[in-house]
Amino acid sequence: MKTKLLHILFLFGLLLPFAGNALDAGISYAIYATPEKPYLEINIEIAAASATFRRVDSTHLQAGVETLILIKQGEKVMNYEKYILYSPVFESPQNLLDVKRFSLPNGDYTLEISFQDIHDPENKDSFTTPLKVAISGNIHLSEVQLLRGFRADNTDNPFTKNGYYLEPLPFNFYDRNAVRLAFYAEIYHSDRHITEGNYMVRYFIEEEKGNGIKNLISVGSQKKKPAPIDAVLVQMDISKLESGNYSLTVELRNPANELLMSHIVSFQRSNPFLHVTENEITEEVLSKQFVENLDEEKLRYGLRAISAMAVGEESEVLKNILQGKELKPMRYYLFRHFVREDANNPNRRTRNLCEVAAAVHEKSRAASGMVLKRTAAAPSFRFGRPDDFIHVEDDPGAPPYEIWVYYNFPKTNQKNVKFLFYNPSLAGEDFIMLHSTARGEINNPRWERTLYSRAAGEEYEGDNYHDATTMQRNTARNARTYFEDF
Repeated sequence: MKTKLLHILFLFGLLLPFAGNALDAGISYAIYATPEKPYLEINIEIAAASATFRRVDSTHLQAGVETLILIKQGEKVMNYEKYILYSPVFESPQNLLDVKRFSLPNGDYTLEISFQDIHDPENKDSFTTPLKVAISGNIHLSEVQLLRGFRADNTDNPFTKNGYYLEPLPFNFYDRNAVRLAFYAEIYHSDRHITEGNYMVRYFIEEEKGNGIKNLISVGSQKKKPAPIDAVLVQMDISKLESGNYSLTVELRNPANELLMSHIVSFQRSNPFLHVTENEITEEVLSKQFVENLDEEKLRYGLRAISAMAVGEESEVLKNILQGKELKPMRYYLFRHFVREDANNPNRRTRNLCEVAAAVHEKSRAASGMVLKRTAAAPSFRFGRPDDFIHVEDDPGAPPYEIWVYYNFPKTNQKNVKFLFYNPSLAGEDFIMLHSTARGEINNPRWERTLYSRAAGEEYEGDNYHDATTMQRNTARNARTYFEDF
């Protein structure tokens, strides 16, 4: 295995080389088997930042790397392939990815791979490792392949195996956006070794503390029925893993819990915002985040959308920021909020909020000519864009109110969830939540009485004034009709 960190690419001019002139190639490999024979699978990833890109037209870029794979026994070449690995043709540089498979009989080999940038012959990299192929008739666990992720796929894509597209992770590096570790392995001939009962696949993540000290982080297991061949495809939550070095161990254990075979693979984790302190959110950090691209209007949208979640001193701080004109504290507050909400990907949460705010703003303007309300934005940010929306200003006896409808509510998996907001102060942005059918949110059976509190007492539904929860229907009083039928 080989692990390297990715770099940042800055694009200048027609020829776009990495400043260090050193190709950064990540390699992962594993020995698998078909029913007939074993084979070597090699996954290659070359960091876009390390390759030289040329323009293929006015808007598109492409890089190419000459790749030579040698499989040797001593000085004898047993198998090889030489080809040019091209990047995708896109408007911005993309990593170069490839997978190669070679049939190999059991034996001891040396795997050598060399890379040379076709646009810069001095830009090179190489990889060499001993290789042992030893799949016998006994129970066997293949090497463990780390993945960025996987999805169902039955196409003939070279990265597809057993009905899944497996996105490899040759650098063995999970960046701060990663929330799950995934891995793949295969098991052979368990039916020849396990004659009664099921065997177990056990897997666990440990933090490498140094000097051989390890800290157990997470454990999982699967029971398997003996079979000629089986696959293990697992994902584990790593959202709370701190930055550092870790190892993943995968074990096979018999019905008596005796260890039969195991493999260990090391990986690195970067999670810089997991426990970030306020003084670590510097101008340099902010300059690389999504909030740096937001203008004043979008910043104010975002801050107003999250203002309903600010309480105590935070509410006062946010109020003072919104009353000012400085953009730096706006960016700082917004980014800090989303770091606390989602340390793995605060930029994604910020983008989602801005997209929702823009969509809600347009829908609200089309419906009523009014701008986005701050508290109405909060549920749409938290739960995604609403499926429907109504804004009412002309209901006699009631202040302006809005109803938000979610046909499939993601937080609680409820159907047809509704929120009702109203503006009792009649201030332009002072909408507050009055009632919702979502579990865990404000549920106010007397919401109609509150909404129409200016109406006369005899207009409540029923004879008991104190216990009444609804209002008498009339042609002008439409909130319940809207809420129930909308």
